Amino acid sequence: MNKRVFSIAALAVVLIWVISATATALGASGALTASGDFFVPLPKEMSPDLLASSDEYPHEGGDALNELMKSLVKMKTFDNTSYGLEGNYEIVGETRARLEEHGGDDRIRLIALRQEDGAYDRRLILEIAPTGKDPFIIPLSDDVRGFQSSISAKNFTSLAKSEIVLTVNSGKWGERFMVIAVADKRGEVIFDTHVKKIPTVIGKFFNNYRAEIIVRETGERAMIDLSPRKAAYDKRLVYIESSGTLRSNVNVWVDKCSRFEPVDADQDGIFEIRQIMDLSGVGRADRIAYVEAVLKYESGQWKVIETWIAPAEDLNKIPLPKRIS
Repeated sequence: MNKRVFSIAALAVVLIWVISATATALGASGALTASGDFFVPLPKEMSPDLLASSDEYPHEGGDALNELMKSLVKMKTFDNTSYGLEGNYEIVGETRARLEEHGGDDRIRLIALRQEDGAYDRRLILEIAPTGKDPFIIPLSDDVRGFQSSISAKNFTSLAKSEIVLTVNSGKWGERFMVIAVADKRGEVIFDTHVKKIPTVIGKFFNNYRAEIIVRETGERAMIDLSPRKAAYDKRLVYIESSGTLRSNVNVWVDKCSRFEPVDADQDGIFEIRQIMDLSGVGRADRIAYVEAVLKYESGQWKVIETWIAPAEDLNKIPLPKRIS
């Protein structure tokens, strides 16, 4: 028993010494300063090099101690005074890319005004720091908010520059996926899942437990077999059980897109957007199929270059199924 108490006490002493040593080192670099029992980040002195190397912190003492060291280094707040912002803003994402054709390697940060619990981002702002120039901010509209906000950069419009990809979980509205082009200190949203659904998908039920799905932009169409749902549809009086005849017209519900990702579908170095749309049947509670689409940015607009339709049961198959009939 005494040995166990001594071991716990010894571990506590080691943790206190390591925390103190880390605070001293960070204080000397100007990144953190000690204040009572807390480490208060000083945003003006926060070192980008220090943040970039925060995942490379090997310390003796086990995984728990390593995680403690990482969490201390990753504490980040945002210097909002130079932009006239009010509130507790934090840096929640960072990447680098060339945002303008004749520019350099720009630093891009996603800044969030967070709720007190730190989980919900009430407001999101982009900070752009062009190479050799003063940084500037691009505030996003008030409805761009939610959980798990993140950024990356991909070439959607040209090989010579990149656009910013922003994803944020909007709660009941699902994941919001946006592509933002930057030029002359301005941001232009060129893709936003909350603005318009593309491609245009329509569908309706037919007799004998079938549903037809049509994608207008590509002419893609498929007949979905609903017979595995026969018992449920008969119980809900969708079909006449004895004949398989529809009792009334039933249209297919086109729900929100459930997946988005940048893909270089044609391997030309310029990315497209791959998305999956969910399609539901009766009462919008019965997923019957999905549509996979690849969108390409051409001449200032997104064009649907390829689509596939498949039953919902095939959603998780890899590779995704091709056209069905």
